[in-house]
Amino acid sequence: MPVRRQIILAALLIAGGVSILALPARWEGPQLIRLGPGHGPSLLDLAGIVLVVPGGLWLLTLLIRALPALDLPGRALFGLGAAGGAGLGLTLASVFGDYRGWWIIGLAAVSLVELFLLAMVWRRA
Repeated sequence: MPVRRQIILAALLIAGGVSILALPARWEGPQLIRLGPGHGPSLLDLAGIVLVVPGGLWLLTLLIRALPALDLPGRALFGLGAAGGAGLGLTLASVFGDYRGWWIIGLAAVSLVELFLLAMVWRRA
């Protein structure tokens, strides 16, 4: 399957899952698993997660496989890895440590790294 088609399918899975996760809290029901203060998925959240996780992993797999072909300099790879790692760390710390609002910065950093790499892979495909 062509790379661009795979990117589109992975993005559709992610968008569908995020759409479910964005539904109003009054539709969600009780938390099934408690991850931290005020954090934990309901049954509806788990349905969104079932779509987001495979789509996200598929997209990450495509990006990682394409990295050698992008021929980025070492400093660029280090910067992308540092920004993505810091963003992931902020997101996890926000969920498990109850640092309200920091997840936005963390997910923004991870998303920017992924979007940058995605644009480069899209152009080369």
